[in-house]
Amino acid sequence: MLKKIFSLSMAALSIVSLASCGPTNDEIELRIGFWPESQEKQDVAMYTQWKEAFEKDYPQYKIVGDPYMYSPDTIGQKVISGTLPTVFQTWFTEPQKLVEKKFIRSIHDELTSLGWLDVMDKDMKNALTFNNKVYGIPRDGYGLGLLINLKTFWDVGLIDKDENGDYIIYDDDGSPLYPTTFEEIYDASVEICDATETKGILICSANKNGGWQLANMAWNYGSELIEESNGKVTATLNKPGVVEALSWIQRMKQDDLLLKNTSIVYDDWYDAIESKVAMAIVGSDVIHLAGQTAKMNMDDLAFVPMPTGDGEHHYSLYGGTPYVFSKDATDEQVEGILKFFDYIGRSPNINEISKDAMKIGNEVARNKNQPIVPKIRPWTNSDYVAYQDELDEEYVSVDMRYYEEFFNTIGEYKHPEVPYYSQDMYEALDIAIQAVLNNPDTANPSALLTTANATYQKVLDKEVNK
Repeated sequence: MLKKIFSLSMAALSIVSLASCGPTNDEIELRIGFWPESQEKQDVAMYTQWKEAFEKDYPQYKIVGDPYMYSPDTIGQKVISGTLPTVFQTWFTEPQKLVEKKFIRSIHDELTSLGWLDVMDKDMKNALTFNNKVYGIPRDGYGLGLLINLKTFWDVGLIDKDENGDYIIYDDDGSPLYPTTFEEIYDASVEICDATETKGILICSANKNGGWQLANMAWNYGSELIEESNGKVTATLNKPGVVEALSWIQRMKQDDLLLKNTSIVYDDWYDAIESKVAMAIVGSDVIHLAGQTAKMNMDDLAFVPMPTGDGEHHYSLYGGTPYVFSKDATDEQVEGILKFFDYIGRSPNINEISKDAMKIGNEVARNKNQPIVPKIRPWTNSDYVAYQDELDEEYVSVDMRYYEEFFNTIGEYKHPEVPYYSQDMYEALDIAIQAVLNNPDTANPSALLTTANATYQKVLDKEVNK
């Protein structure tokens, strides 16, 4: 009898224990895929502070950090296994595929109720809109530009310094003394290579990074990469401007003005810009890495608009990072996460909570000795813009004389990425670039681009022209 009573007591205790392991008040779990990795201790502490404040004000929600670095190679398995976070970051090239595969859900109704659609940057909103529904919100944007090592330019006499020891990058009439055309990049590279062991410019050629940059170069030689007519999308990767852009890369390689390595990826730039190359094409969202990772003096750098190829076109490829929501996210979860965006300073709302979060973000960046550069903003409402201007005034740590031309013109020059399977297009262009770099004296840019065009057209016909 005692044994039976003991067994019943243990069973009852087990039931109590199991109950205590689960939510005690029917909390709604919000799994945050952009939560910082554990080694980023200051960022984790910042997010934990935001989590605690949010959960205090909204006890019906439970924030769970679930770091996920988006990859086209992993997301399918994450969906199948049910381990995709409630919200995660991706790239603006990806939402179309994620929508078509039903990996993410629309949040259009929730954004409409909040009034956020009216103040979202229109280009970012367009990149997130499919079938008249919006499928995410932007974190921030970037534009491609030309990063220049001013010290190298000064060392070889391409620019001077003033009486204060500051670099002079504009003449008395305000005209740039830095390269504004690809031909001027060639000329500057020749002088740099003749006088030093430093090469002219870093050109990417792998990981789809080369095609990404070549797309911008092609626009600036006057060619678009697709044509749309009667509901059909046609690839135009072998248009004259694209051929001219690839031919320019070929000429740079023939004259030994590029790094010897023929498999360059985007992340190579911050290791190279100090002494291996004088210039690199990078996005405005990563230039702080020159100081943070490469430990360079940011005042030895300038970040200027993308050069033109034909003297007429001055586009800057414009992309960014959106937050998107798992297809399994409930309306309640979406509403909770959109509330949480106030607490991390990522909403368009300007209130004490969001202002404090934005300020904390800048303070943490400063404490990490991260150079603070202006950002391309996702929201356009006047109170948001005014407060961001106020924060920039307090926290931006670079000499804006070397950066302001880019940020003053990006609104005029920005050009969205190709909206249809652009990653596949970049991959096809990478192959053409590698062929030119491997065989600069014999490669035929026009033939290579005709092959790339056919490869990309197959993707379009399979996925778009159905």
